[in-house]
Amino acid sequence: MKKSIFALALMSAFSGAAFAQSTVTIYGVVDVGFQSLDNGTPAGRFNKIQSGQEAGSRIGFKGVEDLGGGLKANFVLEQGVQVDTGESDQGRTFGRRSTVGLSGDFGAVDFGRDKSPTLKYFDNFDPFGSALINNGNGVRALYFVGGSATVAGVNANSTGRVSNSVFYYTPGNLSGFSAAAQYGFGEAAGDNSAGRSLGLTLGYKVDALEVGFNYLKDNAQDAKLFTNAKKGVSVAASYDFGVAKPVFIYQKTTDDLTLEKKAYTLAVTVPVAANSKVFAGFTQLKNDTPVSVGKVVGDAKQFAIAYNYNLSKRTDLYAAFARLTQDSTSKELAAVNGATVKELTAGVRHQF
Repeated sequence: MKKSIFALALMSAFSGAAFAQSTVTIYGVVDVGFQSLDNGTPAGRFNKIQSGQEAGSRIGFKGVEDLGGGLKANFVLEQGVQVDTGESDQGRTFGRRSTVGLSGDFGAVDFGRDKSPTLKYFDNFDPFGSALINNGNGVRALYFVGGSATVAGVNANSTGRVSNSVFYYTPGNLSGFSAAAQYGFGEAAGDNSAGRSLGLTLGYKVDALEVGFNYLKDNAQDAKLFTNAKKGVSVAASYDFGVAKPVFIYQKTTDDLTLEKKAYTLAVTVPVAANSKVFAGFTQLKNDTPVSVGKVVGDAKQFAIAYNYNLSKRTDLYAAFARLTQDSTSKELAAVNGATVKELTAGVRHQF
């Protein structure tokens, strides 16, 4: 009798394990096109074939296991690829993303390396999708998006992505409200603040209206030697009228020294047909960081426009143009101070 009970219990345990659902998916993006850029380099304009203008070319592996009771385990390993040369991107095997975590009714918790909450915030509100212009970085190239935290003067991350981090995301059933938070460990012995990064996004979406708030802080030096935390506060709003979707983005960036920079973007997305749309936007930066007695960095202004045409659900064509002008002491996106930056891109993207 005891043996029968033990056998039934053992069979039940194995049966429960058999019902656990696990899937692994291989996915990716292949994006390459033509870029013509004049950024004030003395040698003049240069033309090239460039990867990742509309979306970073990549190959990734993601998996989900159903643990039962609404709890799931997941992982993502994503490597950037330079399609024009075949090389890996960012100098890291899985530099775009490498996370493992759990999700359920409580939301989701991930550990590892991923986009900062601020970069995801700009991905969402920027009509250019953090792409197409500014060397494939979109409007956010003119903003602070995190990933600049350093330890002992060595950059531990990369623009817009943070390592050694814990990420939390709220579940999707909070009556339109959402939040994302990130804490990045600097991993400096004896000093918890050295190289630390923090990020927080709060959002609200109802019908056609969406608004958001974002805060981030990167400790940009080893706090034992010199403290210079860089901070950004952003607000954004968009409304989808159907025939057009305007958006407004504003950010103020400061540090513990002299940096004081404000930026705003007014942009719009206009559907042209069922499979095509036009993006257009104007961004102004006001940089009041001193460069000498009575003189500041100054202003920069950029106008950009882009067009996207879907050949299918997975393949599309794109073209974009951006022009940036700035004061003589400003050096946004330019090789030399005060240069006017002009960029033209066109290409094709395939997703799988």
